[in-house]
Amino acid sequence: MHVKLIAIVLAMSALLSAAPAYAEQAASINDGEWPVTIERQHRPGTYWWCPGSAFDEDNIDWNLGKLKESGIGTAHIVPIYGANGYEERYIEFLSPQWMEQLDYIVKKADTLGLNVDMTTGTGWCFGGPDLSLEQGNVVARYDAESKQVNVEQVRMVKRAAPGGEGTMLDPYSPDAMRYYLERFDEAFNTSGATQPRAQYHDSFEYLATWTANLLDTFKARRGYDLADHLDEFFSKDEHTERQGRLKYDYRLTLSELHFETMKVWTDWSRERGMLTRNEAHGSGANILDVYAECDIPETEMFGSPEYAVQGFRRDPAFARKGDSNPLFCRFASSAAHVAHEPGRQLVSSESCTWLRENWHTSLANVKLELDQFFLTGINHIFYHGTAYSPKDAPWPGWFFYAATKFDWRNSIWRDFPALNAYVTRCQSILQAGAPANDVLVYWPVHDLWMEPSGMTTAFKVHNPVWLTEQRYGMLAQELVDKGFSIDFISDMLLEDIDFREGKLQAKGGAYQAIVIPACEYIPVDTLRKLADLAEQGATILFDTAFPAKVPGLAQAQLGLDMLQAEQRRLSDAGTKAEIDIADALTRVGVERETMADGGLQYIRREVDGGYYYFIVNQTAHRWDGWTPIAKPLVSARRHDPLTGRSGSLAVKANGRRSSVYLQLESGESTILYTSTKPASGPSWEYYRPAGNSVEIKTRWNVKFIEGGPALPAPFSTNALTSWTEAADKKVESFSGTARYSTVFTLDDATGDEWLLDLGDVRESARVRINGTDVGTLFSLPFQTLSGTFLKRGENHMEVEVTNLTTNRIRALDQGSDAWRLMKDANIVSVAYKKFDAANWPIKTSGLLGPVRLIPLVRFEPK
Repeated sequence: MHVKLIAIVLAMSALLSAAPAYAEQAASINDGEWPVTIERQHRPGTYWWCPGSAFDEDNIDWNLGKLKESGIGTAHIVPIYGANGYEERYIEFLSPQWMEQLDYIVKKADTLGLNVDMTTGTGWCFGGPDLSLEQGNVVARYDAESKQVNVEQVRMVKRAAPGGEGTMLDPYSPDAMRYYLERFDEAFNTSGATQPRAQYHDSFEYLATWTANLLDTFKARRGYDLADHLDEFFSKDEHTERQGRLKYDYRLTLSELHFETMKVWTDWSRERGMLTRNEAHGSGANILDVYAECDIPETEMFGSPEYAVQGFRRDPAFARKGDSNPLFCRFASSAAHVAHEPGRQLVSSESCTWLRENWHTSLANVKLELDQFFLTGINHIFYHGTAYSPKDAPWPGWFFYAATKFDWRNSIWRDFPALNAYVTRCQSILQAGAPANDVLVYWPVHDLWMEPSGMTTAFKVHNPVWLTEQRYGMLAQELVDKGFSIDFISDMLLEDIDFREGKLQAKGGAYQAIVIPACEYIPVDTLRKLADLAEQGATILFDTAFPAKVPGLAQAQLGLDMLQAEQRRLSDAGTKAEIDIADALTRVGVERETMADGGLQYIRREVDGGYYYFIVNQTAHRWDGWTPIAKPLVSARRHDPLTGRSGSLAVKANGRRSSVYLQLESGESTILYTSTKPASGPSWEYYRPAGNSVEIKTRWNVKFIEGGPALPAPFSTNALTSWTEAADKKVESFSGTARYSTVFTLDDATGDEWLLDLGDVRESARVRINGTDVGTLFSLPFQTLSGTFLKRGENHMEVEVTNLTTNRIRALDQGSDAWRLMKDANIVSVAYKKFDAANWPIKTSGLLGPVRLIPLVRFEPK
């Protein structure tokens, strides 16, 4: 029996009793116990897809109001293609009318307590009208006969909005970027429109392999003429080390140019008083450096991973394979942790893209995915996403083809505020203080750039073999799995590291060691910096061996001599190659969190002389016991981000470490605050089972209260099965909410506590006992403490269950495809094939149970 001994989804009872509607749950989630005052940036954001930029003030008010009610904190404007039949409403991007509407949006959002960000363009990537061949996205075509490199434009702006159509920008040209931004300067200066909080650049999908004047730039920077080696450079017959060195110098040059191009954009934004959010991945540049240059590095994950969590369901027919890796997300967070000062370490994520097939994603699916983001250092979630849609658009309104559809016409929206309250609490903690990671893992990008085949590299989020199948990625994952806390670091970021007070000091935090994964190539300047740090007393650990070669063709032999000199300095300073890096880290005093041995995952931040831990149990097993904590502590306080409930945990000394008594169900997450000061405030209450559970087998009355296309007839049942099996055939197409009501007798309600376990819920539930709201259950496991709401004798229970929107879309598609009214991509399947909801199976819906009450007894850990 798996019994939840502490609340996972305890009622926000004080809040709910004061709020006239559940939609207002997230409006104010400070309940007196939460340690951080909630601010605007703590709330999740959403990509706000704006079809045709078809804005008007009435619908702006309505759309923003919906976002506010749900607990969203930032709306990110992304103008895209429009909806068929609404062409007369389209507004040309950056036109006077568009700027007028932008001004209205930003001001209206501010009155609602919302931030507004915007893409510096439409769709993705940057680009649009009036760009010349020299300013556009081009690839190289080599003519071996004439020994000439010709260029060809290859990509237009994807999913462009009216006024944003045209070629993609050259991502390797600072001059092209300056020209591109002139259009935005003119629009803002002429209109006087209020500027949004931040500008945004999407992931690198330019396909560019060349840029104007590349040969001249290459010669100036690398010291030799690539034009003298074009036959060898473009050869597809032989892949030699020399060809790799040519390719390296080419890729290094493009990396520098892309960094400088994006710096033009970030400087422009800052000069205008705006921040920048940038998805650096996808390019072949040193993405750590490009991430670090912006204000808010942004990452993403794609697809639907598997989880060992009890009750987790994943139907492969309706889920895209998870082709991302959470380790990849650490590139964005590492850039912020190392290069940004505490207080400006926001790290965002494009979240839940294609988590399931359209309209198949539950809030429980989302919560598991978001926990993965949080564990990698993400603290500024952006959902992917929400479509601007006018009131008069027929159901399901306007939509975006690739989003999880966080939209008020999607049934999951009803309980969305409860998820957002959870996210907000988590982010308030994860934005506090400074990162408390111990180990810097060097990214040996030079080995990747030395690959002789191909043209540009592409550090993509999809199937990132450049990370997972390389030694540095395997080593980093091994360290994480063993409980070490890590950040990645690049050559450029390493230059700003100092050794003071026994620590490696970065702008964003302090570290105990630098690990150099096994690699073949390293720049001399990097090894010199490492030798400098080692001579000052810093811990530098080399995996297996010192790098043996200098990358690139220019002055390679001279560089090798210098490299060997720096290796001697490292050896003289006592630095040596290690066979087992994890063992070496322990030997030099870097402590790992041994909770990882049991499958618990964590991330840690230092604040106010203590530490915040965000801890997740995504194993198949319940965690119940003393948990050693690596950092010194005298007391520990637990904060439940699902409920806002807090309490001091039991602590005991355990040799050099102290341990806290922790209980976590499969799928559960929590926050700890550890301190070297004595505990204060109420204690956390621990429970364990005290007897047999009571299964509620009484008759349930089921009434459909909200949703469509039509409310089915009510029914009664003694057996909890899918409501789609009820007699009224309207249940097969219904998506929305049904209220399950029952009366049961409890012979004895005087125990220490009772745990209500709803069993299988499809897909979220609001619980009310004896007329009092208990809480909203949207994640695994569907359990909550309920003793304060129960009484001896007769009890009334209501469970309002909301299903997914799939059955309604299925029925809609069986009738007609006229609802597919969007231009361009319109609607496609999760596999980017023809969308066909008409043949979907009917989705199981409702309260399936078994519904049980489990008696609990309070205990003190020994």
